[in-house]
Amino acid sequence: MLTDQSPMPWGKYGPAPKGAGLRMEDVPASYFHWLWTEGGKAGDKVCPVSDYIRRNLASLKLDYPDGIWD
Repeated sequence: MLTDQSPMPWGKYGPAPKGAGLRMEDVPASYFHWLWTEGGKAGDKVCPVSDYIRRNLASLKLDYPDGIWD
């Protein structure tokens, strides 16, 4: 299970050198919104990033209120 301190496992904020090497808490909420709505993660029940987003939806909605999360 990913926590705020876990490294983002993949993508543009994931491991260097291709990614930025950020922890989950430092990944922009707008990127999580994109993954959730456009990246198909809302329906993904096995992806650890989907699980992280699902568990943190309330705070992500506050961090990125312009996004439609549902």
